[in-house]
Amino acid sequence: MVCKSSFQLTRFVASGLIAVYSAIAAVTLSEFTLTIPNLDPSRAAQAQESNASAEDVYRKVAPSVVYISTEKGRGSGVIVDANGLIVTNAHVLEGARQIEVELQNGRKFAAQVVSMGSPDCLDLAMLKIEATNLPTIKFAAQNAIQRGQRVYAIGYPRGIKPSSITQGIVSNLDNDRGFIQTDASISPGNSGGALLNHRGELLAINTLKGLDENVGINLAISVDRVQVLLQAMKENLSPVLGQYLIPVGTSALLASQLSLGSTQQGSLQASSHLFCGDGSRANIYQFEGEADQPVMIGMTSAEIGSYLLLLSPDGKELSRVESKRGESAQLIVNLPYRGTYTVIANAAKPEQLGRYQLQSSLPVIVEQAKLTPSDPRLSDGSFYRRYMFPGKAGQAIEVALHQFDFEPYLALYDPAGKIVVEGKTERQDTVRIDLPKDGDYSLIVSTVKPGERGKFFFSIHKLTENVQRSAQNR
Repeated sequence: MVCKSSFQLTRFVASGLIAVYSAIAAVTLSEFTLTIPNLDPSRAAQAQESNASAEDVYRKVAPSVVYISTEKGRGSGVIVDANGLIVTNAHVLEGARQIEVELQNGRKFAAQVVSMGSPDCLDLAMLKIEATNLPTIKFAAQNAIQRGQRVYAIGYPRGIKPSSITQGIVSNLDNDRGFIQTDASISPGNSGGALLNHRGELLAINTLKGLDENVGINLAISVDRVQVLLQAMKENLSPVLGQYLIPVGTSALLASQLSLGSTQQGSLQASSHLFCGDGSRANIYQFEGEADQPVMIGMTSAEIGSYLLLLSPDGKELSRVESKRGESAQLIVNLPYRGTYTVIANAAKPEQLGRYQLQSSLPVIVEQAKLTPSDPRLSDGSFYRRYMFPGKAGQAIEVALHQFDFEPYLALYDPAGKIVVEGKTERQDTVRIDLPKDGDYSLIVSTVKPGERGKFFFSIHKLTENVQRSAQNR
């Protein structure tokens, strides 16, 4: 199994940014002028913005741009909600334990992180301070920004107060990743500040300075990504988006509901979310889970390789698995606690697009463990583990052996303590068993050869009536 590691994530994003910087640096405004007949972008922009001044924009917006300080450094932020919600860059807050926000009028507040992206993925984060009736900024319409358009950047360069404003133009756009290049001067400390149009509307959040200070490339993250992050918070997806995915679109829900115990059809398209690990396209699913609940989710496709990633309610990775085209990638886990879980379904390779199928079920038991000398022994000296589960007369179950370090020996006992079935099986196998009566059953997992031990992984599933009929007809 090939894993998309964190190293690959960093390497991809870094190389992608280099490519973006290089492409942007190679294009000038005059080149864009040549591609649009009978249009002078600078004159068109000046005609539209003839009544705007930097002083007017600053006076209107500066109260909503805040100063952020942590034990790691300083940056800027933008108030997007009157009740204390602030957007900034993830790298401004990275590694910080104490965060202070200072308003233009000097009032200071302790701040809490409510959504955290990643500098290597979507470099945005959300803060919350306990305040009301704060000055807010108005968002510009999506896709309203044009090359050659006049823009203004407000922030706290190098931590100098009060805030300052610079002006310039939009030099280039990278719509796929949401980057806007501008020649408005952006220095360290400006990160997280506002990039504005002549009406003082938010176009983007200022972010990383160019890789080479001499090149003078300044980037900002477009406002549509900010709006998606706000929507992600409403959908309880904020720990996920920005760390694993660059989201695309806000016209519909970002995540689909995954109905456990069902089969759902999906499709990866060029308009799907962008997975930061390798640039492949991805879809998001959510489901409600309980503590210690066993869950099995499989993804199969005849058109693409399958890749699944399961995230806990706090955005931590629980499991990931990959398979080739035509094979099933299966996640089998015990959920650690109650909450909303997230599944990211994407292609095994960046260039792959196509349809797929998600199958989910609720196993009776999922167990990954290890036989050790501290475990009890059978009469022949073999180590064993015992697992209990409820059953009903006439119910068929399936014991799936996923991976064993030893030759497995299984024994199933009915509620009266009588053996239903026993014997050795393959290290990767499936055993179907019909239960004779109602009550609590026990499964013994042991070794064929006494004294053997090691890791093992199995699951028990109740077969549905349709599966049972299918098995009987074969």
